[in-house]
Amino acid sequence: MRKLVCILLISLSLASQIQGPLSNPIVNELERTHLGKAFLKLLTLKSKAQQFDFSKLYAALDDLENSIKQRIVDEDKEYQQNEVQYFTDKEFFSGQITQYQNEIASLEIDLTDFTESRNLLQIGLNGKVDELKEVQSLADGLQQRINKEEAIFKDQQNQYTNAVQALDQALQLIGQLRDGSFIQNRNVAFLEEGLKQLQHQRIMYTPLITAFTQIMAPSFNDQEASAKVQRLIQNLRDTIVKNKTDLENSYQQIRTIDDHNLSQYNQRITNLSTIVIPTIQAEIQTRDGQIQTKSNLLRDAQSNFKTASDNLDNTNNRWVERTNEHNKLLDQLITQTTLFPKIVTELEGAGVRRR
Repeated sequence: MRKLVCILLISLSLASQIQGPLSNPIVNELERTHLGKAFLKLLTLKSKAQQFDFSKLYAALDDLENSIKQRIVDEDKEYQQNEVQYFTDKEFFSGQITQYQNEIASLEIDLTDFTESRNLLQIGLNGKVDELKEVQSLADGLQQRINKEEAIFKDQQNQYTNAVQALDQALQLIGQLRDGSFIQNRNVAFLEEGLKQLQHQRIMYTPLITAFTQIMAPSFNDQEASAKVQRLIQNLRDTIVKNKTDLENSYQQIRTIDDHNLSQYNQRITNLSTIVIPTIQAEIQTRDGQIQTKSNLLRDAQSNFKTASDNLDNTNNRWVERTNEHNKLLDQLITQTTLFPKIVTELEGAGVRRR
């Protein structure tokens, strides 16, 4: 449009300065260009300006000017609508950004809390596992000691039992030695067997062995000595029975304590392995699930935040481009409107007037 107006103005200016007809070579040369053709047309208009009605030309110019002015109005209106939409979009995306920022901050706090809680649970679990190992070791050690002490006790108990049995045999032997018929028919082999049994016992007394050796002599016939040996054996038997009883009582007391401690250990082992540790493991599994869920939500929120930020940037960039386009278009349209008074002036100067 601007070029057309410029061509029109130049043609009008030239046409208004020509006096008389143009030569054929000049006409031919002008007809080869658009500007030349426009010049020839206007030159013809100039020659016939007094013969024709140019109201339609002015009406067309008025319509063109009004359409440009209307275009300015329409552009301003559209720009204002675009501006309203821009601020609406900007507010929307800004709100989204704020919303996702808050979500990210909240999710990061939750993740930190869940992670710290999970770490504490893991520390607690490790402690309970170590405790289980320690208690199991204590229980195993106590069980081994119980088994060892039980074996020692049974061995000592058997020794005391065998000693009592041997001493009972010795008392029986002494009783036979004090019987007159037995003394006359002294059975040396029987005495040697009894002495042999005593020699194999845990507790042996030299006086007893010496006494038996004397009794077994062929010339021995001392009832008083036999009675003394019998009392010695009886005292020894009573002592062994008492020691055996003391051993059994002492062992039973210790065994009761050990059984109680072992029961406590086993209860702790059962409680740790079936309740405490599984409960902590379940809580850790729950925390892991919560952490995974929060991590997924955090990734989504971060992605949404980036999308909203990109949308806001794009909206701002488009508005800058739209504003630049608007200003450029208005400059062009306003410049075009300023040309119409000049066109009218040139037309009137060329003799093309309104009627």
